[in-house]
Amino acid sequence: MAKPEKVYVRFVCYQQVESQRQRLGLFQALDEARECSFAPSWALMQIGEIYDWFKKNLAVPSQFSRGGWKGRGQPGLSWFKPVAIEHIRQMHQLKVALEACGVHVDILTTRDPGHIIWQDQHQLVAEPGARKF
Repeated sequence: MAKPEKVYVRFVCYQQVESQRQRLGLFQALDEARECSFAPSWALMQIGEIYDWFKKNLAVPSQFSRGGWKGRGQPGLSWFKPVAIEHIRQMHQLKVALEACGVHVDILTTRDPGHIIWQDQHQLVAEPGARKF
């Protein structure tokens, strides 16, 4: 029987940057949620607690790009590995809190995140190549 392929998970939101809609990781949306005029207090508290949990339990990648030229050097994207069960659970909770503050969140999955630049036991950073995530 064939070994099942790994499925990597990424959580993204959208933000207007210089009149273009861009996908960003959820940690980049925290300020937008905190500045929301209708943000419920429970959601803001949960965002703070989850952010503190991630500061203690998730390494900041040391590299986000291979650098270079001719298409190389585009920023890498962070993906959770399938074994990062608690991290993914925390991200689902963060998604609920952000959406209560008006920040829409999408969950992306892939079996091929691209060229892996950096990884640890919970996550990896990969340049997506020609694909857009």
